[in-house]
Amino acid sequence: MEVIEVILLLIGILLFSNVINHYIPAIPASLIQVILGCGLALFTNFQIPLSTDWFLLLFIAPLLFNDGRRFPKKELWELKMPIFGNAIVLVFLTTIVGGFLIYKLIPSMPLSVSFALAAILSPTDPVAVQSIASKANLPSNILHLVNGESLINDASGLIAFKYAVAATVTGYFSIFKAAGDFVYTSIMGAIIGILTMLVITSVRKFLYRKGIKNVIFNVVLQIIAPFAIYMLSEEVFHASGVIAVVTAGIVLHMKNSTKQALSPELILINEKTWDIIIYILNGIVFLILGIELPFATEAVIKSLKFNTLQSIMYAVITWLVLLIIRIVWITGYQFFSNLFSGKSPLDIDLRVATIVGFSGVRGAITMAGVLSVPMLTSAGKAFPDRDLITFIASGVIVCSLIAAVIILPLISSNKDTVKYEKQDFWNVDKAKIHLLRAAINNIDKSKNQVNKNIIYSLIWQYQIAIRKLNLKLYNDEQTEKFLQEEVKIREKAIDLERKVAKNMLNNHHISKVVFDEIEQRINHRESEVLSEFDRFSYALEWKSAYQTLKVWIFKQNENDKTVKELNSALALVFNYTIKELRESSFSSNKDLVRQIILEYENLAYLVKNNNNKFNYDEQYRKLQIKAFGAQRKTIQSLFEDGKISWNTASDLRQEINYLENVELYSSEE
Repeated sequence: MEVIEVILLLIGILLFSNVINHYIPAIPASLIQVILGCGLALFTNFQIPLSTDWFLLLFIAPLLFNDGRRFPKKELWELKMPIFGNAIVLVFLTTIVGGFLIYKLIPSMPLSVSFALAAILSPTDPVAVQSIASKANLPSNILHLVNGESLINDASGLIAFKYAVAATVTGYFSIFKAAGDFVYTSIMGAIIGILTMLVITSVRKFLYRKGIKNVIFNVVLQIIAPFAIYMLSEEVFHASGVIAVVTAGIVLHMKNSTKQALSPELILINEKTWDIIIYILNGIVFLILGIELPFATEAVIKSLKFNTLQSIMYAVITWLVLLIIRIVWITGYQFFSNLFSGKSPLDIDLRVATIVGFSGVRGAITMAGVLSVPMLTSAGKAFPDRDLITFIASGVIVCSLIAAVIILPLISSNKDTVKYEKQDFWNVDKAKIHLLRAAINNIDKSKNQVNKNIIYSLIWQYQIAIRKLNLKLYNDEQTEKFLQEEVKIREKAIDLERKVAKNMLNNHHISKVVFDEIEQRINHRESEVLSEFDRFSYALEWKSAYQTLKVWIFKQNENDKTVKELNSALALVFNYTIKELRESSFSSNKDLVRQIILEYENLAYLVKNNNNKFNYDEQYRKLQIKAFGAQRKTIQSLFEDGKISWNTASDLRQEINYLENVELYSSEE
């Protein structure tokens, strides 16, 4: 299979995994991706030829660069001691102690390979933890700790892994040479990362000042940065590409955190682009893990050294060893921290230690590293137990994910739910309701005889949004009843449209071609109405598509006569619907009926003016912009009054900016 076909297949499965996760949110997307990868390998014998060099470059460079780029400054500083302890000391402790224990568990495995396996299993994966955090109600300090340590432990774990693999490949290891190399590769990698990123940001700003302000150009320049920095560090200076890309990401984050940021548009597009890249890379790594698992199992069994049950036992015991080391480390850290802070040394929270232990989920970096193990040593022999360490690493990742999903919700309590805001702050939905009401009050003051229908239509849209938010926020039965009544009236109005259109066709007042055009418009309006209230029918979608095809044929043959006939027919349809709605008594909510009548009067107005929507759309757009302005002022007032946090205010402003940009963009088309 060609490379492009493999990529498209993996992305397709990745998207499918997230659809499954939407319907089964209790299972993390990463675990679903592993299962789908296993299924693909088992049922199709699908394999991916892996190359150590490109795998490290393609996955590790951008993943670690993104870690550094999203450097958690505040949380990292507040938890600096436990984070650095977990990220550096715990990694090397896991490598040494875990390596020896794995060697004792599997005596046939060389000690250097055991160290390599323990080293690559030491980094934690914040992406996997985030996917279960909301369900597990992880305490905020623990979530910050896991996120913070993952930024650094990826680098320290990969460096330890690199030396263990090198010792296996060359058959030679010197603690003094390793220490010297570690100092050189780490310091030189950091220097390269810092200097290269400073050069890239300086060049980008120089070009920006010279008029090269193209957002896409600047985003692409940043995307290629981690790959270029990683290759420069590894290939030219023989330093740590891992350290280089992490420090480069941190430098970029620090530069972008100052007032020197180039433009809000660049920041927004850049963030969304990176979200897409990391989403794809993380997902593909877990899919590859699933694909590799059956083949690694088969290879281990065929080697005749271990049977299936024995291999699974090795994976489970290895995971337990890592878990115990992590829990013991956290417990010991609490003991010495209490000792130096003057507290009772025995004042240890075993529950916290257990939560931190199970939060240490392994993921993308572990899999990316283990799959980068070379096939051969320098002597031309097969790398010892490569298939077994791939299987064990895969098994540990799966075990850590399953254990986190099952156990974390049981040992985490609601009182410690992750919080980033004070409890007395309004949540986003409550704030949105307040903004929409402010917008309604503002545009209602601009009402006159010319624009009243437009204002009523816009206000009604806002009121629909408010009712939906109320339903979501308070589970309001009255709101649900009101929405159901509105759907009922709108469906009745659409039935009235169809009735008069069919009567005109049967009485030969309009041609079949004009009737098809009217029916298509009715179907389109029906789909908009029902989708607005989450009652859209797939059968209706196909029907609407069929009608659209017929309308396209109508457009190819239209002339002034047919357009005039169509407008006259539509005017009759709308006026008849308005008349019937006014005389109807099937709803006690006269305000609701009146609003729907106003919408039909707007449609009749457009037809009367020969579908000249320019003035209507222009007035509508001006009112929308006015409403956005009112919402911005309200956000500032809510923030100054202490009703919403800075983060909520920022999110609301960003959403309004986006909606306004969409409105302005649509006006240019």
